[in-house]
Amino acid sequence: MEVSVLVWRRSYVEYLVAVFVGLGLSQLATLITTVYLHRVLSHRSIRLHPALTMAMRFGTWMLTSISPREWVAVHRKHHNFSDVEGDPHSPHIEGYWQIMIGNVYYYRREAMVDDTLQKYASDLPFDRLDKALLRRGTLGFSLTGVALVVLFGVFGPGWGIGPGLVALTTLAVVYLLLNAAINGAGHTFGYKSFENDATNLKLLALVTFGEGLHNNHHARPASAKLAAFKDEFDPAWPVIRLLEKLHLAEVLTKVDEGWDDHRRRIPRTTVSPMGNKTVQD
Repeated sequence: MEVSVLVWRRSYVEYLVAVFVGLGLSQLATLITTVYLHRVLSHRSIRLHPALTMAMRFGTWMLTSISPREWVAVHRKHHNFSDVEGDPHSPHIEGYWQIMIGNVYYYRREAMVDDTLQKYASDLPFDRLDKALLRRGTLGFSLTGVALVVLFGVFGPGWGIGPGLVALTTLAVVYLLLNAAINGAGHTFGYKSFENDATNLKLLALVTFGEGLHNNHHARPASAKLAAFKDEFDPAWPVIRLLEKLHLAEVLTKVDEGWDDHRRRIPRTTVSPMGNKTVQD
């Protein structure tokens, strides 16, 4: 009896650790997405050291299975047709819950359109490494799963298959949900400081390394910093500043100037899920 209880406790702890490992990896994947895919590649607001660029490429491949060229193309088209016909993943066009639940479907649907890649990511052609390896996103994500199983097998009490798969599933589910929340909730409710259809959600920003400050981003897409005012926090910004000090990154655009006198600046406005707006003092 005591032995079975002890085994159960060890198993419980192992699976709990697996969940936390998956959560940590999902945050790393989100950080790579906002810094590399979003600010470096899509909007060219940051330049990275070649060594860090390579690390980001492999991180994207192993943690997200995303093709950078496809992600950039879909994102740039989203800016071009934000919340109007042609937007690849607008909750105003497709429906709020459709995006919250099926965001990955709408992303893949647009990424499969050759014209989208040619028009919006012609500056990011596939190189030899992409063609040989990195375009095979499923392979990269599968290798992450194998690595997790091996690690839990080596350091855990069992074979590691169950905890490894739990960690991998947690990574996938949380990463997809956070991305869906940016595209769904980040265009539906929150507050605005600028006249566009995106919104700011401070709590979402904390768990997406600033991406939840979506209204700010749509106002100034080329800004490497997504926080516009003193009461806002972009968690990726201290990371970027650290990379600058280590000479691993260079910010190419202005980040603090131009917010207060922005041509689309409006009084801070709260947007409810029902579409009602209340102007705040």
